Amino acid sequence: MDTIELQYPFEYKGERFTELTVRRPKMRDLKKAQGIKDELEKSMRMMADLTEVDPKVIDELDPVDFATLSDKVGEYMGVSAEQTPGR
Repeated sequence: MDTIELQYPFEYKGERFTELTVRRPKMRDLKKAQGIKDELEKSMRMMADLTEVDPKVIDELDPVDFATLSDKVGEYMGVSAEQTPGR
């Protein structure tokens, strides 16, 4: 697991988010994401699953923090930063 410090913390439903802890994906996560056609939506859903937060929390991320989280998930999957959706 890795912790991503957010450059742009925010509040959602009364909870302050200053960091997100992300775990490595399992095959079940990849299988679940396969059903989503839109690449950005697929990426966001996987981020929510891997950080174990409500998908709407991912919607609230600043694009800079989204990119950092995308890069970390991509790193787990063996994908370069340039190849991650939303970049």
